[in-house]
Amino acid sequence: MKKLLFLATMFALGMTACQKTDVLENGTNDGTATVTVTAALPAQLDETRVAGDGTTVDRCIMQIYLDNQPYGERQYAQVQGLKATFSARLVAGKTYDLVFWADKMGTDLKTDPHYNTADLSNVTFVEDDAYLGNDDARDAFFGTAQVISDKSQAVNVELKRPFGQLNVKTLDLAEVKAAAPALEPKKVKIEFKSVPTAINLLTGELTDAKSAVAYADAAAVVDAEGHLSFDYVLAPAGTEQFLADFTMSFLDENGAEVAGAYDFSSIPVQRNYRTNVSGNLLTKKADINVTVVPNFGGTINQPVTEVLSLLEFNNFLSVGGNAKLEEDLTIPASKMIMAFNDIFVDLNGHTLTFANENGNTCAYNIQNDITFSNGKIVAKMNSEEDAALVCGTGYSVTLDGIEFESEASCIGTASNVSNAEITIRNSTLKCGCYAVSTIAANPVGTGIKITIEGSTLEALTPVLVNVPCDLTIDDCQITALMQGMILRGGTANVSNSTFTFDTDASFTGQANAEEFANAFLTSDWGTGNMVNLAAITAGNKGEGSYQYPTVLNLKNTTVETTGSYASLFPAMYVWANQGEGLGVTINYDEQCTFTGGITYGSKNIVVNGVEQ
Repeated sequence: MKKLLFLATMFALGMTACQKTDVLENGTNDGTATVTVTAALPAQLDETRVAGDGTTVDRCIMQIYLDNQPYGERQYAQVQGLKATFSARLVAGKTYDLVFWADKMGTDLKTDPHYNTADLSNVTFVEDDAYLGNDDARDAFFGTAQVISDKSQAVNVELKRPFGQLNVKTLDLAEVKAAAPALEPKKVKIEFKSVPTAINLLTGELTDAKSAVAYADAAAVVDAEGHLSFDYVLAPAGTEQFLADFTMSFLDENGAEVAGAYDFSSIPVQRNYRTNVSGNLLTKKADINVTVVPNFGGTINQPVTEVLSLLEFNNFLSVGGNAKLEEDLTIPASKMIMAFNDIFVDLNGHTLTFANENGNTCAYNIQNDITFSNGKIVAKMNSEEDAALVCGTGYSVTLDGIEFESEASCIGTASNVSNAEITIRNSTLKCGCYAVSTIAANPVGTGIKITIEGSTLEALTPVLVNVPCDLTIDDCQITALMQGMILRGGTANVSNSTFTFDTDASFTGQANAEEFANAFLTSDWGTGNMVNLAAITAGNKGEGSYQYPTVLNLKNTTVETTGSYASLFPAMYVWANQGEGLGVTINYDEQCTFTGGITYGSKNIVVNGVEQ
């Protein structure tokens, strides 16, 4: 490493809102305001007429919360035409949270048949309820809305499922019927090893409650076409998936086994998605196919495109959907990826290479949500400032089970990006400059979220965040030649991870190391990674640019500077903006260690509640 580098990556991702408030009239003269609420299931549900069409849902609960405490009595309403309506009078000038749950009622609106709703912050399975499969009465929906009671108003809230629907189909039923009709399964039983059993509706987060769940009795198969079962499985919020392990038994009308049980492992279940699992389950002749399908109430089963050539890959990118590489593939030039559908690329153990051509960079400008999984990506760049993946505002990129090698940078956000989401899961990123990064420019975008889990990152500066964003790092190994992480703004929540600044790999000798150690003694920080070297560098040194507050929360995390020149560099270096509300806040627990110590270079820094 002979010089400090600048970043010129671009990349963006996003999410949309699902609730709207329309002002109708001024508040009343008695200090209250009337709120009329319509809670609606997604409108497309009544068009599907299949398991999961939402038509079993016939009651809705609304609980109002003030300062996170229940306010007034909860209300119940019948669901008719996929909608329920409530009305409430609220004290003017206060902010209320409305929380909703809609499901199949028991003997009346207040009876819980399958889910215990006594506490909406902890909705659980009913303890004495016998779990049965292929039961659409277990479908349910939830949602929240925040209301400022300054005027009478109407609030429309669209409810979504907290579940993923898990569907199992056998592809060899016709073969079994023809060869041995007596071996056709009429019923199935499923035993889940451990599934989530509770959710906090106020936050949308699952609780830690999990248990083994099994059908209390065999369930009749869904149909005679090979569809065997469907279940509703609580799934995490956002794009995170729950991996389900379960065993399916195949039975005749009398409950006798007609084929050996099938063990399924690590089947992904995603909130408000369908997961379709299929294979030759009875004759055991083939691998299992798994697809996770979005738009739960809508069209299902996008076909998988098998890609054997560059032409086929480019044709797929123009349309979108699901693709599986059947061989290694090299893309010779940059292009924009725009498609009619979200893009899911299963590399299938193969290597996808982005190669420069005729002086063009290989960076891809992605104008869609895209996921790469299960393989290797190699990026050959013309410039060390380039990132291989470049996405437009309002989209997301996910790397899941990817080994990513780049001569420059791997992945980041675009200039002025808003509503952007990067997810890196169970992957290894090795690159010359930045593994994951943002780019600073004016005006500053909003709504950036970066999640890195179970991954290994190696680079000059593996993580660079220089705009306000929401960064989560968990169970990661991050090794740097300059800074393991630069956090110049926003909030970072880091847990169960290690940041290592390896000085032996960074410098040619003592003089070289001292030159970098003294680089910013009398000068402000520059752009990119032109900042103090440390395993973690936080805050900002300088006026004019990067005027953001910085929050760093560390749990059970090791921050270390190692090697022959470690004494010249702290484990963590912190310098804060001096403007009010622009300082640095750091919290760390007793399980954190800092080998090399911490340097606080300025005022306006608060650590574990104490000003430094």
